[in-house]
This record gives sequence, C-alpha cells and structure tokens, in this order.
Amino acid sequence: MDERCFAMHWGECSALKVHCPGRQACAFYKPRWMLEKEQRRIDNRLSHLPMERQAQISERYYDGEMPWREHALV
Repeated sequence: MDERCFAMHWGECSALKVHCPGRQACAFYKPRWMLEKEQRRIDNRLSHLPMERQAQISERYYDGEMPWREHALV
C-alpha cells in the first residue's frame, strides 16, 4: 500500500509550507488512501443531510456545486 503523504509534492510539504520533518515527526502526516477514505465518509455524511442544508453548504463553500452527491453511497 502507498504510504506517501497526501501533502508531499515534489519533495515539499504543501500543507505546512515549511520543511517537512518526516512522517514520524509530522502531526499532519496522512497517506493518500486514508485521505480518500475520510473523504468518502464525509461525502456520505453530507449526502444524508436534508436537501435544504446541503444547498446551504453548497452555496457557501462550493459555488452551488454538490461534489459529495457524485461520490457518496446513498
């Protein structure tokens, strides 16, 4: 399984914008597979909210789009 951090791009950490201390010392370390798993869980949770609340969230954070609807296990 791929254990590279989701934030590591071209040898630099895109989450911290500083030198990466390495995965043992980094509080933000997360492999890509874990990030994807968490995102699926979040998408599923959002898709089960009442449609009115989903519309509020989509307008506020996603320019009216609902990306969680296409990934969730409804």
